[in-house]
Amino acid sequence: MRIKLKHQILMAPAAVLLIMSLLLVFLQYTYWDLSVERRQAANLGKVFISLAEADLAAKRIHALSTSLRRNFILNAPKLEEMDQLYEHLSSAIDRTLLYLEVPKETVTVLNQAVGDLDPADGIDTERFIESLSILRPQLITLIETARSQRGKLNNLKNEYMDELVARTALVSLIVLSAAIVLGILLSLFFSRRILRRIQRISNGASSLVRGERDSVSAPETISDELDDLTVSLFNMADKLVRVVGAEKLLEGGEEERRRIARDLHDQTLSDLSSILRDIQELKSGSCANVANRLEEELQSAINNLRAVMDDLHPQTLDVLGLNAALQSHIETHRNSNNGKQMESHYYATEAAEDLALPKSQQLHLYRIVVEAVHNVYKHSGATRYEVNFDFCNDQVLLSVEDNGNGFTPNQERLGRGLHNIQERARTIGATVSWKPSRFSSGTRFELTMPVIQKTQHNDKAA
Repeated sequence: MRIKLKHQILMAPAAVLLIMSLLLVFLQYTYWDLSVERRQAANLGKVFISLAEADLAAKRIHALSTSLRRNFILNAPKLEEMDQLYEHLSSAIDRTLLYLEVPKETVTVLNQAVGDLDPADGIDTERFIESLSILRPQLITLIETARSQRGKLNNLKNEYMDELVARTALVSLIVLSAAIVLGILLSLFFSRRILRRIQRISNGASSLVRGERDSVSAPETISDELDDLTVSLFNMADKLVRVVGAEKLLEGGEEERRRIARDLHDQTLSDLSSILRDIQELKSGSCANVANRLEEELQSAINNLRAVMDDLHPQTLDVLGLNAALQSHIETHRNSNNGKQMESHYYATEAAEDLALPKSQQLHLYRIVVEAVHNVYKHSGATRYEVNFDFCNDQVLLSVEDNGNGFTPNQERLGRGLHNIQERARTIGATVSWKPSRFSSGTRFELTMPVIQKTQHNDKAA
């Protein structure tokens, strides 16, 4: 199962927050009954007020009914007062029955008694007094019922509050303890797991620095960003080993070329030079013609041997640097490449002439340009080519451009020369490309290589 690294980090606080949310829901549900009881207590308070209002209205109606029975004089104020008292009584009884639980028989009696007190049905003092004699005992009964329910509610409320507080405190303590323990366990689990994997990656990087590639291994399954980082490290290690191997191979080859050139110079060339001097002494004798011919052939062999030595390892590169070595190579091969007459030009900017590069980079750049020039002579069919050497914006730019036939390189069918060019360029961190020439026909080979100024200054100081 793939869990992102940020989700693993948030797992512990998320679990704690979830448990706390469930605790809040539990507390809300637990105190819901308390809220219901509070509403019931408030409703009982309204019942007492309504019953008091109904009792006062009933007493006033009884007084008016008694006064009218003694002296039946009905006027507008008394009629209006009777209507108002009836409205207060009816409203108070309705509110009482709304909030107070009473038997249905009592509700029927109350409604009947209140209905008989309605002035709209006519002013009948005897009916009023009779209805009030039924209503007032019922009101007293309702008041006693309300007091009884309030007493029970208060007792239950006190007992329930004690139990509720004890239960919620216990549950809250248990849940909070469980949340803290779970958060700590999840944090330890994921943090130790993440730190252990980071340590493994760090050890792999350290092993890679020490050259121990076998210590770096790719995970079998990708579960998060750390596994992606491990795979990237493994791929980097694999590519680095191949690049370093190729560089070591090239360095070994160059070292062998240097040894062969030194041996040829120290022994073979010295022997040939000694023979040449002996032949020059014979020219004064009778074998002058043969000596002249041998001198020419031997001089040609010495020149060819010098060319072979220069191809193996150019002494100019070690002594004067890359710019002088390139210029010397182009001038030397201008009219001596299998008899091919070809116009050649070499341009180097002032920044390129003053550029100081490590010896390994100079050697690779020299070999790349030599191979590109060799391809121009061998395959292009050109009559002119140019070599440009520039340094601008912290980048080395080398180009070889001809007016020959032109070609499009095929990555799947690269020749040995082009493959060597690409491998050497990859070794020094350069990129190469082949483009159409600026001439009417031909090919432009281009190499770009970034140069770090700090490294450059250090090399100059050294």
